[in-house]
Amino acid sequence: MKSVGKSHWERFVAAVTAGDDEQAEALIALLHASDEARLLALAQRGGDNRWWAIRGLAAVGSAAAIPVVAADLQDTDPGLRAAAALALAALHQRQPDSVDPLLSGLADLLADDDGLVRQAAADSLAQCGDAAVDVLASALNSPHEGMRVRAASALHRIGTMAAAPPLYYHLEDASPLVRHHAFETLDKLGLLTNVLLKK
Repeated sequence: MKSVGKSHWERFVAAVTAGDDEQAEALIALLHASDEARLLALAQRGGDNRWWAIRGLAAVGSAAAIPVVAADLQDTDPGLRAAAALALAALHQRQPDSVDPLLSGLADLLADDDGLVRQAAADSLAQCGDAAVDVLASALNSPHEGMRVRAASALHRIGTMAAAPPLYYHLEDASPLVRHHAFETLDKLGLLTNVLLKK
């Protein structure tokens, strides 16, 4: 039931304060660009407030939100690191030129200690599409097998011709999962036959 006499912002803050995650998530859809300054202020309160502020900035933030979100890629709280990673992907849709320089830092999280953060980083880079190919190609050269696997998976999800060259060079990677993603991607792009004929 709609709260009479309360704005969407007041209801959003009340839900965050009450720990009503379902209601807060629903109210994210009602936020708009004019709420950005209040979201930036909410982020300064820390804790759950900051997490929800990052979620809101992902939905409506401008270039002004990017430094605040990027700072949380290094936060000690894995939940905030994951939220920041996903927020950067959303911001990239609106502000690609401002987010592109941060993609290498996002790729570093492919080797994060926390599994949720690692997955969020891979998902975010995949959502950034061709812009993330170069940093994912670099990650494929890491000695860290898990980083290589997640980079290959992200490139597979990007699935464009730009993603093909770095995967081609890892068709004989030591990791069977990297090899799998490389073969699957090249096959989907119709390039696998050419590769096999050359061997």
